[in-house]
Amino acid sequence: MAHEHPNGRPGVSISPREVSLPDGHPLVKACWAAAGIGLLLLLAAFALGGRGEGAGAARVWSAYWVAWLYWLTLAVGGLFFVLLQHVTRAGWSVAVRRLAEHWAATLPLFALLFVPAAFGAGELFPWMGAEAAHDPLVAGKRIFLNTGAFYARSAVYLAVWGLLAWWLRRTSIRQDATGDPAATRRLQAVSAPGLVAFALTLTFAAFDWVMSLDPHWYSTIFGVYFFAGSVVGGFAALALLALALTRSGFLRQAVTADHFHDLGKLLFTFMVF
Repeated sequence: MAHEHPNGRPGVSISPREVSLPDGHPLVKACWAAAGIGLLLLLAAFALGGRGEGAGAARVWSAYWVAWLYWLTLAVGGLFFVLLQHVTRAGWSVAVRRLAEHWAATLPLFALLFVPAAFGAGELFPWMGAEAAHDPLVAGKRIFLNTGAFYARSAVYLAVWGLLAWWLRRTSIRQDATGDPAATRRLQAVSAPGLVAFALTLTFAAFDWVMSLDPHWYSTIFGVYFFAGSVVGGFAALALLALALTRSGFLRQAVTADHFHDLGKLLFTFMVF
């Protein structure tokens, strides 16, 4: 927040209370309450229908997988926003970039939430079942569609995203404390190859986690489709989060109408894309 940017308000003094939520704030309490209710409902769903096999178990695991993918794509969209801003050396986005950094910082949590899905993978992915051995099309894809390779690749995707999100956020926060301009150059230098790694991992994650749900169907452009949805969702969520915070009395002096105009332009661009 100490950086100046073209669309900001130079000379305005911003207090820490304007850019951070206290522990007892209603938004913080609402997040903890939502997490607790969600966990209870999740445990109830698994207890009532997720055990064993059959249509009930398949519905529970499918619902879990859809929810996991949906929220994951929002976090991935936040990571892309941060990488994009550093690569393009954007100055306008400094005031909202921290929101995206926080958003992307949840990616290690999704690695933890991936573990339960491994127990229901047989219900989600037909190529993991015993009957797939008699399917010639699936047999021809065994070099890619096999359990060991699937989990190994998944670990790589989540590790790359989690490490990128963690390092980018940590370096940015340290720069706030030290004011070291060299940190900006490090962020830009890492974000360029990071963007390439992001593109490759997201493409193959789309193949593994979504396209292989139906191993008889394929699309060479599906990774781009998955990326576009992630970015649109991430940008929309970022704009809504910034709007909610400004209306709650936070970031009012840091986030201006120009920031919302720029976020809207980015969102519109990727909607067209």
